[in-house]
Amino acid sequence: MSEPNDTDILMNGEEWFAKNRGMLINVTLVILIGVVGWNWFENKSSASSSEAESALVNVLSSNNTNLVEVALLLSGVYTQYKDEPVAERALILSAKTSVDAGDYQNAKTRFESYLSNYGAGKWVNEAKLGKAICLEVEDDAAKAIAIYQTLTNPSPNSAIQNRALALLKAAQTTIDPLPSRPEPVKEPAPPA
Repeated sequence: MSEPNDTDILMNGEEWFAKNRGMLINVTLVILIGVVGWNWFENKSSASSSEAESALVNVLSSNNTNLVEVALLLSGVYTQYKDEPVAERALILSAKTSVDAGDYQNAKTRFESYLSNYGAGKWVNEAKLGKAICLEVEDDAAKAIAIYQTLTNPSPNSAIQNRALALLKAAQTTIDPLPSRPEPVKEPAPPA
């Protein structure tokens, strides 16, 4: 068998390209459509993340002084962008703002939502601490104390540990209630 020379390769190459031109065009189109589709998907995802971040920044930088409304707006950002990374921050900020506003029922609901949706999230200990504060306000001191005790274990976040220790100590301290009416003062009898 003889080795093919350059002219044989060129002639066979031309025949092969002529025979497979349709397949080559189709493969090229599929690759091109795949690349364009992938770029579109990546840009769409990036634009959505950017939009979510902008929504969070807009709520935080608003001049709204009503903390209940701010918490509601933050909760709206969480709801609208649930699949974005910003949702976790929006939810924990919404819960904390509700605590600051004294809206403990909504705060507790949001902390519980954070714990169920982001059990391994960045602010799990903060959510547990916030939930315990809400429970204590609702006169469920036993559950609050149990949560405080779990947070007093050494952890990388010593600020949470220190705060949990202080809140645990305060929750375990019982204060006698003030009398509703003061006892009358008995005046000494004047000397005779």
